[in-house]
Amino acid sequence: MPVCDHVRNAQLRAPSSLTPVYKEECTQCFDDHDMDAGIDVCLTCFNGGCPESPHCHAHEHAMKTGHHLTLNMRRVSKDDERPAKLTKLEIKEEKDETVYQTFVRCWGCSGAKVEMVPENVQHVVQGVMHAVEASKGGEIKAWSEEVKPCKHFDSLEQQVGSEFSQDKLHQCSMCDKRENLWMCLSCGHAGCGRRQYDGSGGNNHAIDHFEQTGHSVSVKLGTITPEGTADAYCYTCDDNKMDPHLAQHLQTFGISVLAQQKTEKSIAELQLEQNLALDFSMTTADGTQLQPVAGPGLTGMRNLGNSCYLASIVQCVFGTDRFRDRYFPTASNHFLSCPQQLPAQCMLCQLHKLAYGLWSGRYAILQTGEDGNLGPQKGISPAHFKAAVARDHPEFSSMRQQDAFEFLQHLTKQVAIAERTVEGGSQDPTSIFNFTTEERLQCTKCNGVRYKTQAANSLSLPVAKRMAEDGKAFEPISIDECFRLMAAEESVEGYRCPACNESTTAVKSTRFATFPKVLAVQVRRFEFVNWVPQKLDIPVQVPLTAIDLASFHGSGLQPDEVPLPESPEEAVAESNEQPVDEEVVAQLESMGFPRVRCVKAVKQTGNSGAEVAMNWIFAHMDDPDIDVPDSQPAQTSAVDPAAVEQLMAMGFPQDRVETALQLCDGDANRALDRLLSTEGDVTEAAAAASSDAAAKDESQSRSQYELTGFVLHKGTSVHCGHYVATVRQGMGRDASWFFFNDAKVAAQPDPQPEQAYVYFFTRCD
Repeated sequence: MPVCDHVRNAQLRAPSSLTPVYKEECTQCFDDHDMDAGIDVCLTCFNGGCPESPHCHAHEHAMKTGHHLTLNMRRVSKDDERPAKLTKLEIKEEKDETVYQTFVRCWGCSGAKVEMVPENVQHVVQGVMHAVEASKGGEIKAWSEEVKPCKHFDSLEQQVGSEFSQDKLHQCSMCDKRENLWMCLSCGHAGCGRRQYDGSGGNNHAIDHFEQTGHSVSVKLGTITPEGTADAYCYTCDDNKMDPHLAQHLQTFGISVLAQQKTEKSIAELQLEQNLALDFSMTTADGTQLQPVAGPGLTGMRNLGNSCYLASIVQCVFGTDRFRDRYFPTASNHFLSCPQQLPAQCMLCQLHKLAYGLWSGRYAILQTGEDGNLGPQKGISPAHFKAAVARDHPEFSSMRQQDAFEFLQHLTKQVAIAERTVEGGSQDPTSIFNFTTEERLQCTKCNGVRYKTQAANSLSLPVAKRMAEDGKAFEPISIDECFRLMAAEESVEGYRCPACNESTTAVKSTRFATFPKVLAVQVRRFEFVNWVPQKLDIPVQVPLTAIDLASFHGSGLQPDEVPLPESPEEAVAESNEQPVDEEVVAQLESMGFPRVRCVKAVKQTGNSGAEVAMNWIFAHMDDPDIDVPDSQPAQTSAVDPAAVEQLMAMGFPQDRVETALQLCDGDANRALDRLLSTEGDVTEAAAAASSDAAAKDESQSRSQYELTGFVLHKGTSVHCGHYVATVRQGMGRDASWFFFNDAKVAAQPDPQPEQAYVYFFTRCD
């Protein structure tokens, strides 16, 4: 088509290295650039959309935003040769085996192809072509080593070599290599990189130059961005480093960073590719090969590099009816009504997208191997979902391995926050995990009792550590004994009884006040050795048939019991107390930290998990008030109207929002955590009625459960190794078990839950 007004009048800006560009996968479904239709990248906001049915999200985005021009990108293979597989120990860049077929499309002209692309559009097209895919950009940033500057960059002496010329920087000075070139920042010499053990890569000429001249520091050509970032290396330190004066150093050679464009993969990108090449077997303990399967609800998830903790939890959570029914059938309706311009940055969009990917069956296709046999699926990539759910979280936004149970708690919290913007949270699927616990405390001197119930959405069970007779293994423990250990009475020494008005000993126990639809249970099968959690291989016997938790149901205040009085001081302290995750506090205490520090760390980090809290403790060891309890009530002060508006938009009433902000020193994140944590709390005055309320809602009193999923961890520590999931589909005789190992899915005829780390029990309603 001739140049239309949409093209002629387009005012476009090329993406910078900091601009997210979604060019490999649709942000609303999992159609990608390898499919026949390719992906349309919006040339205005750089959203990625599928251009053809059944969804045509690219057209939907254009009509919704008025962004008419897109770049269609389809990746195709150069030839039939398969690239050699990366080994774990080498970091090298393979030659490109694929190319992109591209064209500009105008959705304002019914999706017509633009034949003549003017310069103002072509400049943006080139920027998109060279940009890093947004999801990989976040991963690369997280995977990047903690690169720091060194003194050799600060004390650098520069003198342009007599043979230096910018025209010679496209090739090694000592051979014909044109890729992976490193420029010496002392004299401008261009040398190729290291030779790999298999003979590939460079010829070591950059290192040879250092050994001959002593010039320590260099920069990788092709990785320099207009923002002044690039791969830099110090041969004296023999490590990747950051050059804080890169623009100044390059200017010595007449090179302006503003005129540079990244054309080669950085070391972080290569490390990411290497990690994604890791493979795991799909065999049972006796070596039997599991049979791959595919279909709705049997869609695998590709490993992003240490993302197995996320995939295993997601398979169990989205295997529940409530999550599937909330997000799968309603995806298209949400996309049409969502006010967010970029679906990749909307938590609800990514939840709907993920449910569609897992349950539509569109992406659950077994691949044919080189031997002609059906092999595992390609799977869907949870990159956009991970970016949305982990945004601003210091651990889950990284590429490090994480604790699966902590991620489950984070996931349910983020879903609940997002759902509060939709009809006040009435459709929130995380409610299936919600229940209340009943804490009973009794003074052993006057026998007065105090009941308190607290909202919860998961349970952490202790285990008994008993060695077998041979002294080489642990004795197994039943899941029933784990529940009994949880409900057992424990002594509270030095309890200040308000009735006795003196220090006494009290006994405390915890039971269920109500039962959830789905009970998520962590088994604390680990101990801390030198501050590192080490797994204990204690088998936990969990039946695949129904279990009854009725004996762990609390009874509330009984007619013959006398409630303890509440002093005014206790009432004030309790109203001002910020809720803390006692499971995290217990983990920190087991490491040897005093309880005061543990509670303070959990509060200050907004209940973000044990690892984040532990890091806070280490960072504040020298604080003069580290061992001073937070006992003083918060002072009433003015709160930020913007923070009030932000929290009220989630459906919380203004008075509760303002109170929470005042009690949390104006910190919106801590206030939000308090609002969510206290929403279901019941005080002692209402504890007596808790059992009556549960009786009215008969389902919350039902105590029979069946195991419907579990997450298994392979490795010595919860922060390394590999997570897999086993999930049950169907009920009764129609029930079948399936094994999820990232993108690989297989039928599991004989599930083995004895060594699982997280269990999901579904109530027998």
